[in-house]
Parts: sequence; structure tokens; C-alpha cells
Amino acid sequence: MKKPLPNEHPAYYKRYIDLISSDDILKELKEQIVNLQVLVSEISFEKENFRYQEGKWTPKEVLGHIIDTERIMAYRALRFARKDKAPLAGFDENSYVEHANFHENSINDLAHSFALMRESHIDMFKYFDEEDLNEMGNANGNEVSVRSILFMIAGHTLHHIHVIKTKYLGE
Repeated sequence: MKKPLPNEHPAYYKRYIDLISSDDILKELKEQIVNLQVLVSEISFEKENFRYQEGKWTPKEVLGHIIDTERIMAYRALRFARKDKAPLAGFDENSYVEHANFHENSINDLAHSFALMRESHIDMFKYFDEEDLNEMGNANGNEVSVRSILFMIAGHTLHHIHVIKTKYLGE
């Protein structure tokens, strides 16, 4: 699958899409399941609820944010692939994290939820054909292709894996 063109997504998505070097987005999405499991295994119990700075999310909240964002993006991809032209609203990521109670879950449970969710999304995405991937829809006032959403999901996850590695694990 070719990477999306700049006219297929809002400029904001570029920072995530550019993190993906492969055109095999399904393979990238699958590999991220294992990569995230390995990453979570490196986070000590003491660091699970650690904030490296006032107002920043904990590793559990970062993981929860990845999950929430992917669920929303996959929903958008499904709607657009099915040619649903109704505009979709945006979401406030900070409000979602604030009201999610991720701190009450173990980080391993969150990682398991991520894996289950991602497997389900990959199963859905593998049935999208070229016409589906080219389909455009409106989310948060911006036109975006289904293909862009898939690459954005993968890039968004990579971005936050990097945040966890650098801010919480000192890599």
C-alpha cells in the first residue's frame, strides 16, 4: 500500500505519517503489537504512574491515550470506507485521559487491551481494498483518506513509544 499523499490528510497528520518508512502498513501495525509488549515489560512498577513533569501523562495514561485514539481513528476509517459522508467530530485527548481512570488498571492489562484492539483493527483493515483506502471523509473539519488514517494510527503509536522510551526509560 502506498503512503498517502499530502492532499489526503490535514498537515498535522504529516508528523505521524512521516514516521512510517514502510509501505506495508499492515505489517507495521502487527509489529507494533510485539514492540509495545516489549516496551511495557521494561517499565518498572514504580514508573507506571510516574509523571516526568507536572501536567504530563503517566506511562499508563500514554498507553490509554494510544488505545483511545486508535479506537476513534479506526471508527473513522470504517465510516469513510463505507462511504459515510457525515462529518465526524473531533475529540479532546486531554479530557479523555482525565476521565478514563487508566491509573486503576495495570500496565499489563492496558498492553493486553492494546493487543486485542490492534488485532481486531488489523482484521478489519485487511479487507479494505484500494477503493476503500482512497475514500475520503471529514473528521474534525478536515478531509482525510482511509489510507491516511491507517498510517496515522501507526505513526501515532510510534511517536508515543518514542516518548515512553525517552521520557520514562531514559533511552
